[in-house]
Amino acid sequence: MSRRNNKKFVMHPRNVLRTAPDYTKLAIKYKDFRQVCQLELNGKVSINFRNERTLRELTKMLLLEYFGLHVDFAPGSLVPTLALRLNYILWLEDLLAPLKLAAVKGIDIGCGSSCIYSLLAAKKNQWKMVALESKRENIEYARENVKRNELQHLVEVFEQPDKQSIFKSFFESSSELAKEQFHFCLCNPPFFDSNAKNPFDANTRNPERRPAPSNVRTGTDEELTCAGGEVSFVQRIVDESEAFKERVLIFTSMLGVKANVPKILDYLRERQISNVCTTEFHQGHTTRWAVAWSFQQTSLQIDTAK
Repeated sequence: MSRRNNKKFVMHPRNVLRTAPDYTKLAIKYKDFRQVCQLELNGKVSINFRNERTLRELTKMLLLEYFGLHVDFAPGSLVPTLALRLNYILWLEDLLAPLKLAAVKGIDIGCGSSCIYSLLAAKKNQWKMVALESKRENIEYARENVKRNELQHLVEVFEQPDKQSIFKSFFESSSELAKEQFHFCLCNPPFFDSNAKNPFDANTRNPERRPAPSNVRTGTDEELTCAGGEVSFVQRIVDESEAFKERVLIFTSMLGVKANVPKILDYLRERQISNVCTTEFHQGHTTRWAVAWSFQQTSLQIDTAK
């Protein structure tokens, strides 16, 4: 007999999307969003989360409505869900809060075409961000998104010449920002293992405990896959973090599979990195996990899984 899971999954308490948006009112307000909505017999609108165009217009509308951000995405690129990205930013706020910093600088590993993490961090918190990206089309869109929102003074999109490099190419570059110290890094790593026979068919969910996600998968193979999947990618971040431990205060990364969390914790333990904490990001039927580690004296042992 399976045990019933009564745990209540909720978003971060400061997430503005914790209260569900009124899509009917928003459809009236935003023409482009209205065009992808479906009108029900009761006069309310519904959203087809299995349609990529709908997800694009939904994310664009929510970014504009809640943060005044005008964002576009490269064709076929990853369409980020706002609730999840905002949960990550809020967790970083929690980690940094005890430090009482007057100004914050962060690194966004693989910003994608939307550059959503850096844009949110800059617009919401006035954080100074370096957004790392290797794909040329994504870089062009990301830079245009920064320019469109007049955030050039806070966000620099750095082109990674070496796709295997995490921090090395940036810190060894001639960029003025490469000389600075950073308070954190964040990452949404490629989820799937490109070496797998059918990488997108990997079963990572227990259907008895949590239903399948309702959103259609978006993103290019380069954004979604890498050799070894997310575990291998985050292990590379750990490896390079040891080389640049004096340049970044708190290293973090998201994980898409719960079973991968102990694998990363074991990898950190093997390297005698003990200043570590983890959290969960809840949004709808989707849960993600994150791990943070630091080589400095700052304590990461706080309860942020809310």
